[in-house]
Amino acid sequence: MEHMRLQPQTAEWYDRLAMLQDGYFYPWRSQIGAWNGEDEYLALVRQHLRPDADVLDVACGHGAVALEIAPLCRSVLGYDRTAAWIGLAQQAAQERGLTNVTFVCHDSSAAANGGQVRVPAQDATFDLLICSKGPFHWIEDARRLARPGAVLLMLVPDATPVTAWRDRLPEAMRWQEAMNPHWARPAIEQRLATVGVAVHSWWSFDVPEVFPDPEQLYTWLTWGYTPDEVPALAEVYPLLERIFVEHGDSEGVAVRQRRYLWKAVVPGEDN
Repeated sequence: MEHMRLQPQTAEWYDRLAMLQDGYFYPWRSQIGAWNGEDEYLALVRQHLRPDADVLDVACGHGAVALEIAPLCRSVLGYDRTAAWIGLAQQAAQERGLTNVTFVCHDSSAAANGGQVRVPAQDATFDLLICSKGPFHWIEDARRLARPGAVLLMLVPDATPVTAWRDRLPEAMRWQEAMNPHWARPAIEQRLATVGVAVHSWWSFDVPEVFPDPEQLYTWLTWGYTPDEVPALAEVYPLLERIFVEHGDSEGVAVRQRRYLWKAVVPGEDN
């Protein structure tokens, strides 16, 4: 089967995912260890909220985080390039009676804005700018959007390490081995340097995600792909069963997941 695997978190990957599921979420069941990056990101966002804060949620998907934090701050603007997900977010905000959260469908990339990154907001609008597993280009416009002393927070997926059994999978179900498994930090630091902002704090996470059965592992391996692009579950189930027997334990089969979480602070008026 000839198949070029799309790079996760690219525009093409999001477009495909939007056709396959309503919103950005993980459709499999698994257990992931503590200190996994996802929980720490949400906790850090909450730590920087206050009743008079205005927040920007970049690549907000179907608005899960923006909707959760809206009661804890003055306003939230969430935007995403995927129209279907923005529609879900707007509907959820209306159903919850939230009047201080706004969702906008927008592509802020330079390619979509005449060669210059452009977030859909006015100058010096936000006290907190957040992004979970979205693109990096918004950083180039962050200094314009941020008030003096504003905080930037972002969670980035680093490369998933290759397991001992990955090469036994059909080609269409293999994830790629990264040349630089910890590529996120230098890439972020370079982006921030272009707008005169430095990383204030950063955290790296490397924890096992345990899949309890072959079906859940299959769902993870084929996430974001259409049925004609990957083997059917019935076709590969015997192979996945052998992987569980040979490489699993009583809880299931583990795949390590890496995340990178960073915080930056925009210089104040005196800097």
